[in-house]
Amino acid sequence: MVFETYSRALSPPRRLRKWVKVLPLCAGLCACVAQAIAGEAAPALETKFAVVEEAGKSLFSLPSLDGPVYGLARHRGRVVLVHFFATWCEPCRAEMASLKQLQSRLESEPFAIVPISVAEADGSVRRFFAGDSLPFAVLLDRDRAVARAWNIHTLPSTVVLDRNLRPRLVAEGDVDWARPDVMKVLADLIGKVPG
Repeated sequence: MVFETYSRALSPPRRLRKWVKVLPLCAGLCACVAQAIAGEAAPALETKFAVVEEAGKSLFSLPSLDGPVYGLARHRGRVVLVHFFATWCEPCRAEMASLKQLQSRLESEPFAIVPISVAEADGSVRRFFAGDSLPFAVLLDRDRAVARAWNIHTLPSTVVLDRNLRPRLVAEGDVDWARPDVMKVLADLIGKVPG
């Protein structure tokens, strides 16, 4: 009798109902853990955009998605757009297409785009770019060391450096890189001769 009551109490429909109640809780917990693993960086809700005059950021060298290590110092003499992103970040996806178009528009200029994937597994980044022909190397900040050193707390975030690799423009959130005011700042920086 006790066995029969116990087996009825744990019949498949009741167990299933328990799991249906528990699964959303587990999914929410997994999402929170994934965001915590990714670090403090969270997707931006609105773009904060500012022209800056500040001390230089630390130079870095990071492995690229295709293997070789790339250092920021190799771009001295060019205007460099350092773009921090993650593949799970919805605004980052659209902005990557905008960055590809920007690179093709400024192809003949002393200009470079350095996209940096923040705290992601290499496989996720590889799948994100599968089948794409990229005009730039994608770098991997696996442990967020560069993002932390550069005070990046929002994804996407972009820092535009002048030819001496000093920050001149900071954008928190996604940017339309074809916007006239943004293009004017980039054109002014490209036109400046390093001092």
